Order: sequence, then structure tokens, then C-alpha cells
Amino acid sequence: MWLDMTAKVFTSIPLGFDGCIVEVECSITQGLPQFDIVGMANKTVSEARQRVRNAIKNAGLKWPDSHITINLAPAELAKNGNFFDLPIAICILLESKQLLSSDVANSIFSGELSLDGQIRPIRGVINILEAGQRAGFRTFYLP
Repeated sequence: MWLDMTAKVFTSIPLGFDGCIVEVECSITQGLPQFDIVGMANKTVSEARQRVRNAIKNAGLKWPDSHITINLAPAELAKNGNFFDLPIAICILLESKQLLSSDVANSIFSGELSLDGQIRPIRGVINILEAGQRAGFRTFYLP
């Protein structure tokens, strides 16, 4: 159904006194239902799988019953924190055609999701905004 396609959104994470843009890619392919996150994600980011799945379902949206792979790039950058829940969810919704790419183009997404789909606060918002603005982004979706 979604073979050979990849959705892409962007997030920004605080990195010291600065911020860094991270590309979030999603591929949904046929196969046994599985949800993988790759790209040097730590335990907090890996736990996003449970938060994202439940948030999407509890928001009344469809969870793809397929093999989902999320890539966080650049891979050499260690990914820490709860910033990735919202961009991962948006990327899955794009790839599964529940959102249009024109709705999220040139935007930064960052935030932790609760199991019911609420967006929770995150730290480092100023760094996130500054890094995004330097990279040319003008629309930000933050808690």
C-alpha cells in the first residue's frame, strides 16, 4: 500500500547553548507489523514508540498495520530527550496519507505526546526556535 515512499518532517533539538535540526523520515512497508526507530536514538526516544502509537490511536486516527521504520538524521548525532514524539507522529500520518505534505511543509515539530494525544511541554524551546530560524524555517509547532 505505501511501498517505496518516504515521508519527511523536521524537528530541532537543543544542543548545549545552541540547537540542531534533525530530519525525521518514515517508511511504511508491507510485512509483519513492527515499529523501528533508527539513527542513534537513546532509551527515551525508543520509548516514543509506545507514546506515539497510543496517541495516534486515542486521537481517533488509524495506526498503520504494517512495518514502520523511522530514521532520525544525521545518524552520527546522539538523539536524547522527548522532542521526537510529535514529529514522529506527524511523519507517520503523512506516510499513511492521513495528512497532506502541503499542511506541514517548511515547518518544525517538537514535543512529547501523552498517551491520549495531548502535547506536553519540552525544554529548550528558545534553542529550538533559533536553530529553526537560522535554517530558514518559519512555522513552528511546539507545546
